[in-house]
Amino acid sequence: MITNAPQLICGACSFSDKRRIQLRMIQFSIMNTRVRFDFTFFAVMAFFLMTDGGVFGFSAILACALHEISHLIMMIIFSVPTETITFYGAGIRISSEKIERAPRRKRNIILLAGSAGNLIFAAVLWVAGEKIAAVINLFTGLFNLLPIGEYDGAVLLRIFAIRRFKAENVDFVMNVAGIFSGIFAVLFMLIFAEKPSVTLLTTLVYLFSSFGLKNR
Repeated sequence: MITNAPQLICGACSFSDKRRIQLRMIQFSIMNTRVRFDFTFFAVMAFFLMTDGGVFGFSAILACALHEISHLIMMIIFSVPTETITFYGAGIRISSEKIERAPRRKRNIILLAGSAGNLIFAAVLWVAGEKIAAVINLFTGLFNLLPIGEYDGAVLLRIFAIRRFKAENVDFVMNVAGIFSGIFAVLFMLIFAEKPSVTLLTTLVYLFSSFGLKNR
Protein backbone atom coordinates (compact mmCIF):
# COMPACT_ATOMS: atom_id res chain seq x y z
CA MET A 1 0.00 0.00 0.00
CA ILE A 2 1.25 3.47 -0.85
CA THR A 3 0.06 6.60 0.91
CA ASN A 4 0.67 10.12 -0.30
CA ALA A 5 -0.61 12.33 2.50
CA PRO A 6 1.92 13.36 5.17
CA GLN A 7 -0.63 13.17 7.98
CA LEU A 8 -1.21 9.48 7.23
CA ILE A 9 2.36 8.37 7.82
CA CYS A 10 1.61 7.44 11.45
CA GLY A 11 -1.82 6.03 10.64
CA ALA A 12 -1.03 2.87 12.62
CA CYS A 13 -0.68 4.88 15.83
CA SER A 14 -3.73 5.79 17.85
CA PHE A 15 -2.08 8.54 19.89
CA SER A 16 -2.26 12.21 19.00
CA ASP A 17 0.66 13.14 21.27
CA LYS A 18 3.89 12.93 19.22
CA ARG A 19 5.93 12.02 22.28
CA ARG A 20 3.71 9.04 22.98
CA ILE A 21 3.85 7.99 19.32
CA GLN A 22 7.65 8.04 19.39
CA LEU A 23 7.63 5.70 22.39
CA ARG A 24 5.98 3.08 20.20
CA MET A 25 8.39 3.56 17.33
CA ILE A 26 11.94 2.54 16.49
CA GLN A 27 13.08 5.10 13.91
CA PHE A 28 16.15 5.66 11.78
CA SER A 29 16.99 7.09 8.35
CA ILE A 30 18.57 5.48 5.30
CA MET A 31 19.46 7.71 2.34
CA ASN A 32 16.87 10.40 3.17
CA THR A 33 14.17 7.79 3.80
CA ARG A 34 12.82 7.46 7.33
CA VAL A 35 12.29 3.84 8.42
CA ARG A 36 9.91 3.18 11.30
CA PHE A 37 9.18 -0.01 13.24
CA ASP A 38 6.04 0.12 15.37
CA PHE A 39 6.04 -2.29 18.30
CA THR A 40 2.76 -3.77 17.04
CA PHE A 41 4.76 -5.20 14.13
CA PHE A 42 6.86 -7.29 16.53
CA ALA A 43 3.73 -8.29 18.47
CA VAL A 44 2.11 -9.67 15.31
CA MET A 45 5.29 -11.55 14.39
CA ALA A 46 5.38 -13.11 17.86
CA PHE A 47 1.72 -14.13 17.59
CA PHE A 48 2.25 -15.86 14.26
CA LEU A 49 5.32 -17.65 15.63
CA MET A 50 3.25 -19.10 18.49
CA THR A 51 0.42 -20.36 16.24
CA ASP A 52 1.04 -23.37 13.97
CA GLY A 53 4.74 -22.62 13.92
CA GLY A 54 4.13 -19.33 12.14
CA VAL A 55 4.05 -20.89 8.65
CA PHE A 56 1.02 -18.94 7.44
CA GLY A 57 1.91 -15.80 9.36
CA PHE A 58 5.48 -15.41 8.22
CA SER A 59 4.49 -16.26 4.65
CA ALA A 60 1.94 -13.44 4.85
CA ILE A 61 4.50 -11.00 6.25
CA LEU A 62 6.98 -11.93 3.52
CA ALA A 63 4.25 -11.58 0.88
CA CYS A 64 3.44 -8.08 2.14
CA ALA A 65 7.14 -7.20 2.20
CA LEU A 66 7.58 -8.44 -1.38
CA HIS A 67 4.54 -6.40 -2.43
CA GLU A 68 5.96 -3.18 -1.01
CA ILE A 69 9.46 -3.89 -2.31
CA SER A 70 7.98 -4.25 -5.80
CA HIS A 71 6.34 -0.82 -5.41
CA LEU A 72 9.62 0.57 -4.12
CA ILE A 73 11.67 -0.78 -7.03
CA MET A 74 9.42 0.92 -9.57
CA MET A 75 9.47 4.15 -7.57
CA ILE A 76 13.27 4.08 -7.69
CA ILE A 77 13.25 3.35 -11.43
CA PHE A 78 10.89 6.27 -12.06
CA SER A 79 12.77 8.57 -9.63
CA VAL A 80 9.79 8.96 -7.29
CA PRO A 81 11.24 9.65 -3.81
CA THR A 82 10.06 7.75 -0.74
CA GLU A 83 9.61 9.75 2.46
CA THR A 84 8.76 7.02 4.96
CA ILE A 85 8.60 3.23 5.23
CA THR A 86 6.59 2.06 8.24
CA PHE A 87 6.43 -1.50 9.61
CA TYR A 88 3.38 -1.86 11.85
CA GLY A 89 0.89 -4.44 13.07
CA ALA A 90 -1.24 -4.36 9.93
CA GLY A 91 1.66 -4.60 7.49
CA ILE A 92 4.08 -2.27 5.74
CA ARG A 93 3.33 1.20 4.43
CA ILE A 94 5.27 3.34 1.96
CA SER A 95 4.54 7.07 2.19
CA SER A 96 5.28 9.42 -0.71
CA GLU A 97 3.92 12.86 -1.53
CA LYS A 98 5.39 12.72 -5.03
CA ILE A 99 3.40 9.76 -6.34
CA GLU A 100 0.42 11.94 -7.33
CA ARG A 101 2.68 14.20 -9.39
CA ALA A 102 4.11 11.34 -11.43
CA PRO A 103 2.84 10.95 -15.03
CA ARG A 104 -0.27 8.77 -15.22
CA ARG A 105 1.46 5.85 -16.95
CA LYS A 106 4.28 5.75 -14.39
CA ARG A 107 1.85 6.09 -11.49
CA ASN A 108 -0.25 3.18 -12.76
CA ILE A 109 2.83 1.01 -13.23
CA ILE A 110 3.94 1.78 -9.67
CA LEU A 111 0.49 0.87 -8.33
CA LEU A 112 0.37 -2.40 -10.29
CA ALA A 113 3.94 -3.39 -9.48
CA GLY A 114 3.08 -4.71 -6.03
CA SER A 115 0.53 -7.26 -7.24
CA ALA A 116 2.70 -8.15 -10.23
CA GLY A 117 5.58 -8.99 -7.89
CA ASN A 118 3.34 -11.23 -5.76
CA LEU A 119 1.86 -13.06 -8.76
CA ILE A 120 5.25 -13.69 -10.38
CA PHE A 121 6.73 -14.93 -7.09
CA ALA A 122 3.64 -17.11 -6.50
CA ALA A 123 4.32 -18.88 -9.81
CA VAL A 124 7.97 -19.41 -8.87
CA LEU A 125 7.04 -20.78 -5.44
CA TRP A 126 4.42 -23.11 -6.93
CA VAL A 127 6.95 -24.61 -9.35
CA ALA A 128 9.40 -24.97 -6.46
CA GLY A 129 6.82 -26.93 -4.47
CA GLU A 130 6.18 -24.26 -1.82
CA LYS A 131 2.40 -24.47 -2.14
CA ILE A 132 1.41 -22.57 1.02
CA ALA A 133 3.68 -19.61 0.33
CA ALA A 134 2.59 -19.62 -3.32
CA VAL A 135 -1.12 -19.47 -2.43
CA ILE A 136 -0.57 -16.69 0.12
CA ASN A 137 1.33 -14.64 -2.46
CA LEU A 138 -1.45 -15.32 -4.97
CA PHE A 139 -4.08 -14.15 -2.46
CA THR A 140 -2.02 -11.07 -1.61
CA GLY A 141 -1.61 -10.07 -5.25
CA LEU A 142 -5.26 -10.66 -6.18
CA PHE A 143 -6.81 -9.17 -3.05
CA ASN A 144 -4.76 -6.02 -3.42
CA LEU A 145 -6.38 -5.49 -6.82
CA LEU A 146 -9.84 -5.39 -5.22
CA PRO A 147 -11.46 -1.92 -5.17
CA ILE A 148 -11.75 -1.84 -1.36
CA GLY A 149 -10.43 0.66 1.18
CA GLU A 150 -6.83 1.62 0.44
CA TYR A 151 -6.07 -1.31 -1.87
CA ASP A 152 -4.14 -0.37 -5.01
CA GLY A 153 -7.16 -1.61 -6.97
CA ALA A 154 -9.32 1.02 -5.28
CA VAL A 155 -6.85 3.77 -6.18
CA LEU A 156 -6.76 2.63 -9.81
CA LEU A 157 -10.55 2.35 -10.01
CA ARG A 158 -11.00 5.83 -8.56
CA ILE A 159 -8.59 7.26 -11.14
CA PHE A 160 -10.61 5.53 -13.87
CA ALA A 161 -13.98 6.56 -12.39
CA ILE A 162 -12.98 10.22 -12.11
CA ARG A 163 -12.16 10.20 -15.82
CA ARG A 164 -15.29 8.31 -16.92
CA PHE A 165 -18.10 9.38 -14.59
CA LYS A 166 -19.54 12.57 -13.17
CA ALA A 167 -18.04 13.65 -9.87
CA GLU A 168 -21.26 12.93 -7.94
CA ASN A 169 -21.30 9.32 -9.22
CA VAL A 170 -17.71 8.39 -8.37
CA ASP A 171 -18.42 7.42 -4.75
CA PHE A 172 -21.42 5.34 -5.84
CA VAL A 173 -19.28 3.42 -8.33
CA MET A 174 -16.61 2.84 -5.67
CA ASN A 175 -19.15 1.63 -3.09
CA VAL A 176 -20.86 -0.80 -5.49
CA ALA A 177 -17.52 -2.18 -6.67
CA GLY A 178 -16.33 -2.53 -3.08
CA ILE A 179 -19.43 -4.43 -1.94
CA PHE A 180 -19.39 -6.94 -4.80
CA SER A 181 -15.64 -7.49 -4.66
CA GLY A 182 -15.84 -8.00 -0.89
CA ILE A 183 -18.53 -10.67 -1.33
CA PHE A 184 -16.43 -12.32 -4.02
CA ALA A 185 -13.36 -12.33 -1.78
CA VAL A 186 -15.23 -14.02 1.10
CA LEU A 187 -16.71 -16.68 -1.20
CA PHE A 188 -13.30 -17.25 -2.76
CA MET A 189 -11.77 -17.89 0.66
CA LEU A 190 -14.57 -20.25 1.72
CA ILE A 191 -14.32 -22.27 -1.48
CA PHE A 192 -10.55 -22.65 -1.63
CA ALA A 193 -9.75 -22.98 2.07
CA GLU A 194 -10.02 -26.78 2.38
CA LYS A 195 -9.33 -26.80 6.11
CA PRO A 196 -9.73 -23.34 7.63
CA SER A 197 -7.75 -22.80 10.82
CA VAL A 198 -7.45 -19.96 13.29
CA THR A 199 -4.04 -19.13 11.87
CA LEU A 200 -5.29 -19.14 8.28
CA LEU A 201 -8.23 -16.90 9.11
CA THR A 202 -5.97 -14.57 11.09
CA THR A 203 -3.54 -14.47 8.19
CA LEU A 204 -6.30 -13.56 5.75
CA VAL A 205 -7.48 -10.80 8.09
CA TYR A 206 -3.87 -9.64 8.25
CA LEU A 207 -3.62 -9.54 4.46
CA PHE A 208 -6.84 -7.53 4.20
CA SER A 209 -5.92 -5.07 6.94
CA SER A 210 -2.35 -4.58 5.74
CA PHE A 211 -3.60 -3.10 2.48
CA GLY A 212 -7.24 -2.22 3.08
CA LEU A 213 -7.10 -0.62 6.53
CA LYS A 214 -8.22 2.95 6.09
CA ASN A 215 -5.84 5.44 7.62
CA ARG A 216 -7.25 7.99 10.03
